[in-house]
Amino acid sequence: MAGVSALELRIPYRVAQTRSRTGLALALAPLPSLVAGLLLFGAPPWGEGVWLLVGLTALAHLLAFLATERMARYPGQESWSLVGFNLLLFTLFLVAVLAMGRLYYSRGYLLTATLLAFPLLLLYLRGLPPVRLALLPGGVADGLLRALGRELPPLRGLEGVEGVVADLHRLDPRALPLLAEAAFRGLPILHAARVYEGYTGRVPLELAEGLFALAERERGLYPLFKRAWEVGLVLFLSPLALLVGLLVALAVYLDLGRPVLFAQERVGLGGRGFKAYKFRTMRGAPREGAYAGEEAERITPLGRFLRRYRLDELPQLWNVLRGEMALVGPRPEQRVLAETYAREIPLYALRHTVQPGLTGWAQVHHGYAEGKEETLVKLSYDLYYVKHLSFFLDLRILLRTIWVVLSGFRAK
Repeated sequence: MAGVSALELRIPYRVAQTRSRTGLALALAPLPSLVAGLLLFGAPPWGEGVWLLVGLTALAHLLAFLATERMARYPGQESWSLVGFNLLLFTLFLVAVLAMGRLYYSRGYLLTATLLAFPLLLLYLRGLPPVRLALLPGGVADGLLRALGRELPPLRGLEGVEGVVADLHRLDPRALPLLAEAAFRGLPILHAARVYEGYTGRVPLELAEGLFALAERERGLYPLFKRAWEVGLVLFLSPLALLVGLLVALAVYLDLGRPVLFAQERVGLGGRGFKAYKFRTMRGAPREGAYAGEEAERITPLGRFLRRYRLDELPQLWNVLRGEMALVGPRPEQRVLAETYAREIPLYALRHTVQPGLTGWAQVHHGYAEGKEETLVKLSYDLYYVKHLSFFLDLRILLRTIWVVLSGFRAK
């Protein structure tokens, strides 16, 4: 291969989308609604109300297909929850449209169509064979090999390959003939950092790649919309949050007395400080710059319970309403620690280019971090969020947060 040895890489479709599946979604989405119509209403001709119901159901399922595929582009294994969430969400939207329009509907039909759509959407999400790519070692591609954790066989030619993966920022000149052949064949040439990010959910922390993460982001108007929908969601959930918060406050008062809350300076957007509020979980005042693991002996049994299920962070919903935090974003760090990390880690300040969040991409994948090494891993997740910030990524994080809260994943 013109002086360069390529390796055969097989990875899931979502990691390197070399082709569009919109046509397949358009073909599959109407099937559950049509089959459910045949089962419950018999063979056509149907009445106008039935046709409208079947058509609107097919549209709801198509939106569920497209939203599920969009959310599945980000790394993770929660296929079942993604499918269930989107089908439930768009079915509820459908029911709302039918109710507000006073249109004909059948509970049995909607239930049957949804049950038929679930395995089909799951198959659509997980059933396609992996993508076969040619990987050129070197640079970030070597990091991808380490992340894969397995040896790859050599590739003898580009026949049957759907794309070429290479570190385009550290390209070996000997690879140019192979890349030219790939371009001649119409094969996409993928930057290794993009595939690494798609596989791991992290940005390589080499200085250049980290800066590209900031330079390549395309936010558009989403930050404005993000603030609106997050505040709306907090207000919608506020009755439940207030009820749970009052119960937690009473429990903390009986356990530790007054005050039930404490405020700690954290670093927010643009490096500006703000006071983040939490329920008390330990005896005495928290020490600035101390890790939670160093304070373990002072945490009460109630405090461990609250930390495990993240109930101690409920007061930070007030920070969200005040505009100091978002629902989703990198977790705000204590100022003392943030200043230390900024001196030791060149790219650390990039995480402050977006608002800190109550939950975040690093939080749901890595959990609590102590020390420089764990902070480097957490930062690689944070920069992935900075680069890929979008509505669907935020939804994916919120969905995974439910599992994190229920499981107590890496709580401290």
